[in-house]
Amino acid sequence: MKCDVVVVGAGPAGSTASIFLAEKGFKVIMVDKAKFPRIKACGGGIPVSVFKRLPFLKKYDLVDCYSYGGFVYSSSLKSCAKLESADPVVAFVSRDAFDHKLALIAVDHGVEFYDGKKVKDIHFSDDKAKVILDDETTIDSDVVVGADGVSSIVAQKAGLASKNKLVNVCIFQEYKLNEKILSDYTTEKHLCHIHMVFNNIPGYAWLFPKKDCFNIGIGEFIVLKKHSLKINLVDAYKSYFNLLQKEKLIPHDLKTGKVKGGCVPLYLLKKTYSDRVVLCGDAGGFINPVSGGGIYYAMVSGENAASVIHNAFENENFSSSFLSNYQNLWMNEFGKDLRTLSRISNIWLKNSEKFIKIISKDSRLIDIASGFLYGNLRMRDYRGKIISYYIQDRIKDALGLL
Repeated sequence: MKCDVVVVGAGPAGSTASIFLAEKGFKVIMVDKAKFPRIKACGGGIPVSVFKRLPFLKKYDLVDCYSYGGFVYSSSLKSCAKLESADPVVAFVSRDAFDHKLALIAVDHGVEFYDGKKVKDIHFSDDKAKVILDDETTIDSDVVVGADGVSSIVAQKAGLASKNKLVNVCIFQEYKLNEKILSDYTTEKHLCHIHMVFNNIPGYAWLFPKKDCFNIGIGEFIVLKKHSLKINLVDAYKSYFNLLQKEKLIPHDLKTGKVKGGCVPLYLLKKTYSDRVVLCGDAGGFINPVSGGGIYYAMVSGENAASVIHNAFENENFSSSFLSNYQNLWMNEFGKDLRTLSRISNIWLKNSEKFIKIISKDSRLIDIASGFLYGNLRMRDYRGKIISYYIQDRIKDALGLL
């Protein structure tokens, strides 16, 4: 087979890149090792800013429900920051349905989609890239987009994969419930609950309400793996589940069942492009190190990749030096924020008790913190205000005024 671009991976990054490339008139083949729809370990929260950034999404029914706020608890449960907004704070989706619909949108745009096809090897030469599938099918193209997750074979074959194999791990389960029961527990605003550093695990546990289910999970989000704590996430999950029932946040007769797991990258890759290759989403390490969220970055990086590849075809130049502009695009869009969040995430996790105590008594910081957590605000736009508000509140706390 021959095409202009092969996109490996049909998650939000791959499908978005495919859609924009197909809109520009390119012949695109998208492949994924999983058979769709497939289960994806994820809380399913998407920043509402995604729909502003990518207007085409508004044409499709992709959202289960919107949440208008929630609660963030300190590890001791002594402090709780509450946010209730008149506008949606985060959109919740079922990832298996969301990803499947995005892939079908790509198909509607003319993309050839082959699911259940694993990429076995990739060869790069001066005049083309050759992708070899596990059934020995070969696809020749000018460019390959690697959107195939944290263990990206595209990154490996292009020599871009990090030698640092550390990842953050999470486990979750979704529990189908009657919509009336869900509303009784979460109100019509679909309020969510986040417990920071639960059971002393660097990260957080969550209860996210969707249209017809609860998404419950726990994850470690550690930038520096310099800790001696032996983490058993399954035991921690059961403990969290019991806490939710004790606090009457979920039905008392709900059973934990079998949990599912997944992992996300720990670091941004230093380089996300090479000759005839660009990497998007998890494959590039595009994850918020505070929340573990990555859908926004995946989709924006997919659009960025399509833009740069379009220019590469116009200039008939698929070299590493030409495609390097891709890294400039995503770095300006969100990369600087991710680096800043990475630097402060350990500070935040180690001092979350103090932070949440202060935030719980300052509505300004609650709004800003929720914006970063859900991915609706850019760090660069609010850095000065954060520092100013935090110093003011620390002084008040020291004087006993909080």
